[in-house]
Amino acid sequence: MGYYTRVFCRADRFPVLSEIQSYMYSFNSTYRLEGEVDDNNNYWTNFELHYKEGKHPIPVELNWCDEDGSVGKEELAEFLDDIGRPGLSIRKWKVIKRLTKTKFIICNQLLSDLDEDGYSANDHLMQFFVERYDGMIHAENEGFYDPDGALLLRSE
Repeated sequence: MGYYTRVFCRADRFPVLSEIQSYMYSFNSTYRLEGEVDDNNNYWTNFELHYKEGKHPIPVELNWCDEDGSVGKEELAEFLDDIGRPGLSIRKWKVIKRLTKTKFIICNQLLSDLDEDGYSANDHLMQFFVERYDGMIHAENEGFYDPDGALLLRSE
């Protein structure tokens, strides 16, 4: 079990694993991604972010939201249900609007032995998707964050 962070991405293009690795490497040359990819090194569904020897890696999963019954589509429905009706809340309207345009979700599981270096690695990874794939961050038991890192809507 662990703590989860997600990035809800609206971009139409697919994140290539080598692009993610290059971005992460620019912060720390010891960051390493391990996962299965197709023959062109493009298509992936999950990988592990190794950030430090002796620590468990961060499992990262990609969930598409484009098909009925897909994990991503089901997750979106749960989040929208939890948010409920926006009423007069502009912040809720913003979050709902972004969620309804989500194409895929990146889900990171932060395991119990995660340390400050792990949190830093996870932050860099999430920022990659915010910057390059029009993402919005959600942290479990915290809420949704705008692209600048300000809390947009608290989890209820």
